[in-house]
Amino acid sequence: MLTTLVGVLGTSMLVRSAGDRVNVLAIARDVPVGQEITAEDLTTAALPADPALKPVPANQKASVVGRRATAALHAGELLTDGQLHGGSGLAAGQELVAVEVQRGAAPVDALASGDKVKIVTTPGKDEAVTKNTAPPEEVQAKVVKVGAPNASGAVVVQVAVASTDGSVLAARAATGRVAIVLASKG
Repeated sequence: MLTTLVGVLGTSMLVRSAGDRVNVLAIARDVPVGQEITAEDLTTAALPADPALKPVPANQKASVVGRRATAALHAGELLTDGQLHGGSGLAAGQELVAVEVQRGAAPVDALASGDKVKIVTTPGKDEAVTKNTAPPEEVQAKVVKVGAPNASGAVVVQVAVASTDGSVLAARAATGRVAIVLASKG
């Protein structure tokens, strides 16, 4: 009798806990790294609540659409915040510019997302810098992402800049004659 009662109570608890499900976001179709996520890329899944799992709740779908994948996403996977770029990273009136800086032209080990930096124009290899040389042109920016160094040590740093500076900075970056100066973090 006691065994039967324990069995009934155990079964009752299992059935009740199986009903404690949460709706979370899952990937409906493959999404390549860097691609903007659309509503069609997402579906929902109902899972038992588990504090060890940290999928994005289904009610946050609207805040996920438009963000970019930081890794390749595969159909059937649960979606986590770590797989998403922190939004567009851009406020109204900003543009995202990729700046490749050569080895030694940026404190890449100290740069992190959110850092405020100055991007300055550097002289060409054969240009002399004297007291009479005009000061370098500067663009204020905020670091969005720092890439890994390539084989030659160059690093691509993605920065958010005012939309009035986006084209100018992109043109300067294309020449390879830029350096990044990190503002004080204190």
